[in-house]
Amino acid sequence: MTDSEAPVAEETTRPELVEDAEAEAAGIRRRATDAERKREARAAVTALTDAVGALGLSLSANTVIIGDTQVGTLVGRDNYASVSGVGFVPSGPVSAGRLDDLAQMFEPPPRFEQMCDRLKSEPVLLLRAPAGWGKTATALRALSRLCSGGVHKLNPDVALRSLDIEFDQRTGYLLDSPESEQLRFLSEFHLEQLGRRLVEHECRLVVIVDERAELGADIYPFVLDGGEPADVSATVHNYLVSQLSTDELGLLDRAEVTQLLSLVSEHRPPARELTQLAAQLVDVARGRIDIAEVVGRYSASDDNRFRQWFDDLDADTRPFAIALAVFNNMPLHIVSAAGRTLARLIAAVEAVDEDGGPAQSVFGVRSAELLNRARAQSYRSNEDSEYGRIPVDVVRFADERIPRRLLEYVWQEYPAAHELVRDWLRELGGVGDLRVSTRAGVAVGLLSTFEFEHARQLVIEPWADSGRRNDQYAAIGALQFPGLQPELAPLVARMLAAWSRPGQPPARRVTATAALGSAVGQLMPHRAIGLLRQTARSADPELRNAVCYSMIELFNVREQTGRVLRELRRWTASERKGLRATGFLCVLQLSFDLSVDTAEGVHPWPVLVWLADRSSEHRDDIVVLFARLMQAPYFLPAAYDEIRRWVYIAEHDTQLRGPLGRLLADLEKADQNNGVVPYYLREWADERNGPAAAVAELLTMIDPKRMN
Repeated sequence: MTDSEAPVAEETTRPELVEDAEAEAAGIRRRATDAERKREARAAVTALTDAVGALGLSLSANTVIIGDTQVGTLVGRDNYASVSGVGFVPSGPVSAGRLDDLAQMFEPPPRFEQMCDRLKSEPVLLLRAPAGWGKTATALRALSRLCSGGVHKLNPDVALRSLDIEFDQRTGYLLDSPESEQLRFLSEFHLEQLGRRLVEHECRLVVIVDERAELGADIYPFVLDGGEPADVSATVHNYLVSQLSTDELGLLDRAEVTQLLSLVSEHRPPARELTQLAAQLVDVARGRIDIAEVVGRYSASDDNRFRQWFDDLDADTRPFAIALAVFNNMPLHIVSAAGRTLARLIAAVEAVDEDGGPAQSVFGVRSAELLNRARAQSYRSNEDSEYGRIPVDVVRFADERIPRRLLEYVWQEYPAAHELVRDWLRELGGVGDLRVSTRAGVAVGLLSTFEFEHARQLVIEPWADSGRRNDQYAAIGALQFPGLQPELAPLVARMLAAWSRPGQPPARRVTATAALGSAVGQLMPHRAIGLLRQTARSADPELRNAVCYSMIELFNVREQTGRVLRELRRWTASERKGLRATGFLCVLQLSFDLSVDTAEGVHPWPVLVWLADRSSEHRDDIVVLFARLMQAPYFLPAAYDEIRRWVYIAEHDTQLRGPLGRLLADLEKADQNNGVVPYYLREWADERNGPAAAVAELLTMIDPKRMN
């Protein structure tokens, strides 16, 4: 059976089935407008954003449509920024805007022209270079220069040997770091066959290969070694030119900056560190930080000083420093509690003092001294509580690079600490504070890049299977770093697909479904939406909520907004009752959960009203989806309750009335101008303290002939 947009077949009206359907729809309506569900979903997104950002991957809130308006506080809308303007690129077509940004900031490595010449004459090229060399940016720039039809990134688990790839005419294709098993068995025959298909469509393919990858003996003629990377100073310079004004670019003439760029050129740090350096120099130009602080971080002796500092920490400070690496920029009480727990675990393993007492004294070190030893600082901030915002002391490292650096150092240099740290993080993943559990999960994910299978079995799957909400969010957090590693991404994708299947433990299915909306799913949107479609057929309330959570997160990725709306059109027209009901739930949650702060508005605007008015591309999808909701058996009350909410907002925000009136006029037309929308508007206007002024203005746009 296919999920088409054909008219939905009439369903039986036997009384008991009608009663069951009404009960199911009532449950869906309650979940869609559940304020606690909405609060938890937004808190989970914010916690994940903060947790991943604290360990060095900066997530920027992006717009649904190009512009300055932001949709809430959302994760990774343009994925991860980098100096090249590329970062982690999701599978699927690479947007023209992203390619234009790359062209503006790209600094070619010495062999770039040789690479382009090879691609002109050879349809398949394996680009081999070490991690941090800039392979993705270089491949995208070469393909965009040579292929007029655009550039498409393939899913990381695509099988080159199968030749089962659909090519668009004159398009460039990028496959980032396929699995070692595939590369080992790839042969000259397979690549020649693939090359013939590419030539038929005037296409080109670049496969990114790590320098340590084991390759089939006969495919070396297809390999190009990257050689020297692009000039570091020029790369940073290009980034600064794109970000700073002419006056601010005087920063580049300062002797300290020249010295710094010379030091960095000698070290050749990976792209992640170049991103941080370039962003710090922008802050220097705008007076936010001092250049001396930035220079000190990148000096030649910095690594040795870091090792010496950590190894010399005492028994009180070391667990606090590790806890701060996990919970950087969080309230002091959270960091201190986690540090004390870790200290007790360490004391239980190591020798205690000669009196048999604990190695850590309750009154051993004052906070100021502890922060100084840990190279940390405290500041006053606020946090949300059940009853409002309260002041708290927040602690953070003075150098934002330390959290990731410290955790990686502990894992690489102290194998005896692995089990202890893993157990500590596993317990923290189940605590009641969502921020704590998410931070613990993301830290496990970072460390899992060194031993993914071990972490999966001992920590990640137990979290996913527990059925406890915060454990599940910890598991989702733990998949972020491995899901963004080219070598591990195909494995994570297959794992999520396996977890999503019917027959798996219910809690594991919920975890996998919710994870598909995170950065892991955003990098493989076609596959993620396909898995969500399968799960959406279920009538299980927890699975449905997880589907909607992920669809909303994908919707908020600018490049995926249209894909999500079109997919929901498919669901809400399906003959599969379960899929159709989940589609309606997603539409309701999209409308209820998301709002937009606009320059002209007094209050945040409902996202569907705003998007329909600002985007001709998406307007028809929104009108069709909401019109179906208004006409669907059992969902009509929810549709009009949501419209009523919009109208009450417009009563207090006159600028919303125009966009809302135009949308309601289209919805009335979609409903054959039967007068239902005007009827409800008049009913609401007659309510006590009802939106009389907004209704009067809206009716002039919807039903001018019947105003009186």
